Amino acid sequence: MSKLSKLLQKLNLKPRLNGDRLTAFLSEFLTNSGHFLILKSLEHVALYGWYSYVTDPTQYVLIGAMSAQTAYLSGSRPSRLFGNLIGVSLYTLIDWSVEGGNFFEKPSHIVFWVFSLAISLLAGARERWKTKLERWIIPLESILRMLMLLAFYLVVRLGESSSNSAILQSLQQFTEKNTHLFLASSLLLVGLLLGFQRLQILMQQQELMRTSKLLRNLAEWGMGIHAVDTFVRNPQELEFQRCDRAVLFMDIRGFTNWCEQNDPNAIASALNSYYQEVESAVYNFHPLRVTLVADEIMAIYATPEQAVSAAQAMQKAATNVLSAYGLGAGCAVHCGDVVEGLFGGKDVRTYTVIGDIVNTAKRLEGATAAGEITISDVVYERLGKQLQVKLCRTHDLKGKTKPFKSWVLLNSKVPDLLP
Repeated sequence: MSKLSKLLQKLNLKPRLNGDRLTAFLSEFLTNSGHFLILKSLEHVALYGWYSYVTDPTQYVLIGAMSAQTAYLSGSRPSRLFGNLIGVSLYTLIDWSVEGGNFFEKPSHIVFWVFSLAISLLAGARERWKTKLERWIIPLESILRMLMLLAFYLVVRLGESSSNSAILQSLQQFTEKNTHLFLASSLLLVGLLLGFQRLQILMQQQELMRTSKLLRNLAEWGMGIHAVDTFVRNPQELEFQRCDRAVLFMDIRGFTNWCEQNDPNAIASALNSYYQEVESAVYNFHPLRVTLVADEIMAIYATPEQAVSAAQAMQKAATNVLSAYGLGAGCAVHCGDVVEGLFGGKDVRTYTVIGDIVNTAKRLEGATAAGEITISDVVYERLGKQLQVKLCRTHDLKGKTKPFKSWVLLNSKVPDLLP
């Protein structure tokens, strides 16, 4: 994984929304798999009391089965169609060995299978046709869970030993009472409202994910990881402010003449190979912004140590690529006060720095020969003269009233500037 990819993970909201493994487990249990376990446990306590519940081994089988289902469904890329049947299948297999053919004589077991199948089919349909059916299925799932609550109410009212005829008679009596109709209609309405609320939350999360992806793309496409990450954390930090920054420029020498003599496809291939090799060196030292214009690279760093270390790594990578084409790149580093922020109009804005430091760094790079790295005297002094240099130069740079002093680095021995 490249350094840029690691930095872009800061803008990935998915882990923040989903949480860690324990959070995902609890979320799945509370929103889906734990519903039957809770209702079945309450039903048993209501009919037989707490002592029977604690001493009944089948209840622990149920807890284990639903925990296994929760663990699977909270994992990565589960099949919700089959995952929602894990709990009921494990419970049935184990309990069947104890009760035999009497398993389905209990109304609660029938309720378990009916609603497990229904939820499983809805979850499978949502997984298969997410974009088309999701807005319909989520409210239906919520209504179904309220109906499951109503079903267990009937189980408690009838008792586990009720016959089929008694069940039918009780259902008929249930619908004849206005209080029961009120209860049923209220549960359906509450289920529908909760479903719409869950759908709204899910849509907001999806919108956040799309926004996160867009911001990450902007970081990759040129806005800069520093600017985008700052915008997410505190947009006010992108307002114009004076900062101490190091500016690096690298440019391929003789590239224009070389382009005149070569096919456009070969030029594009060479330039792309150059960018691919140099990119990792640029991002290994955490730039605040990187700009690619034709064969020129501009990088902004927080410290001159980062900039010089990046220049050394970039020059090495550039030499490996460009030597095959008979080309080389010149690189220069300067540092000092700049104005930093978002520049542009209403529709087009970009994060960058401006000031004499930037112009001087560009002029210095233009006076640097292929394969060399030139640093300003300011950078040399900032780094405590710990750099190995081979030459001191003075330049009459455009726009400068006084000669400008610089140093050419030795590329053979690279000091470890960063901690």
